[in-house]
Amino acid sequence: MMRIQVNIYADCYKDLRGYQGAEMVLPADPYVVRDALQRARVPEGGGYTLESMGGWPNFLSAALFNASPLSGENALGELNLLADAVSRMDEIQIETFEGALQLHLEETGKKTAALKELINLSACLDDYEFHPGVTDDLQLGRACMEGGMLDLVEGLPDEVAGLLDLAKVGKALRYSDHGTFTSSGYVYRGTAAARQDFYDGEHLPPCGENSRSLISLLIKSPGTAGKGSGAWLELPADEKALRWALISLGEESFAPCWIEEVRSPVMMLQDQLVGCEDIGKLNTLAGRLGNLRQAAPDDLMLMKYKAALAWELHQEKYSDPDELLEIDFLDVELDIAANLHCYDYSPDVLSPDAYGEYVLQSAGINTDDPAFFRFDFHGYGERMLEKAGYILTAYGAISRNGQEFVHEYTEPDQAAGQGMEMK
Repeated sequence: MMRIQVNIYADCYKDLRGYQGAEMVLPADPYVVRDALQRARVPEGGGYTLESMGGWPNFLSAALFNASPLSGENALGELNLLADAVSRMDEIQIETFEGALQLHLEETGKKTAALKELINLSACLDDYEFHPGVTDDLQLGRACMEGGMLDLVEGLPDEVAGLLDLAKVGKALRYSDHGTFTSSGYVYRGTAAARQDFYDGEHLPPCGENSRSLISLLIKSPGTAGKGSGAWLELPADEKALRWALISLGEESFAPCWIEEVRSPVMMLQDQLVGCEDIGKLNTLAGRLGNLRQAAPDDLMLMKYKAALAWELHQEKYSDPDELLEIDFLDVELDIAANLHCYDYSPDVLSPDAYGEYVLQSAGINTDDPAFFRFDFHGYGERMLEKAGYILTAYGAISRNGQEFVHEYTEPDQAAGQGMEMK
């Protein structure tokens, strides 16, 4: 599948020193989109700008980003929808798309197309015909004479047909078809029938699975493994939902089952929980994450939770690969979710550079003075963050405070006096 990379920048932070936005790969499910907006610190309903990082076919990259960066309330959703369509295309469809766009621009007299137009073109490629390798009127004329593609020359005697200027024949066919040449072939619309737009510019069709659950599990069992199927279980789940999942799997319990795929707004859980077998613990974790979501608007507590996970993984005890094999990350994640009050969190710290400038400005220093022209704000900010006990994560700065951490599933690290160590 084609990997299309974009960068997201919050408009309110675009001039902040050291701010770099957030990278993401399209197409993406709603969880990934939401996480990228959080990493870019785009406020709820706030403006943002998108820039290409590569992966698009050249003609689309030019159409999307050459004029100006993309912005607007629906820009990310529209770009994701287009990326999803492009990622499913084969080479012939990509070439057809290029020709369809070129024809659209010629017909409308525009220099570029809006995202809505690109999405709708991508949805009607079956209306177009593509002839690879036919890139000029001469080649088109030759193909026309060989294949009888033009009524004007069909049925002509061979001695007459042999006298025709093939380039003029091709030009006549191109005008008749309202066709165009791309670098790879000839494209024309094969049907003139009107088609209703796939996207109206306001109501975005769904792209990827959309779920409000905190953890979604694709569970498989020995009976479903060879059939390419399984059962999706949305957590937190009550006893009735758990029972229905077992019925779908044809099992009496989850003991012989395994988790094939995990989806969650907490992206770090998606890889760490695959293969986990303790559905009960996972259900408890989802319940705790649900409580966090309700505790603050705009998923602020979930962002703090993601930062806390990053803080724990930053600790020295996680640097030894042999020790990592013995760690039950689910236990870590459960205890962190119940002890977020033990972390000090600053979501507004977006970069070491900005934090360094903030420290200086808080001390009454004018950082716009020419003396700071070559000042190392990045290095200074990193040192100040370390001095304050913070680490900078993709979701903001975080540190452990002095409040007691209650270890329900993990044991205290006696050597360090903080953090966690598995039983």
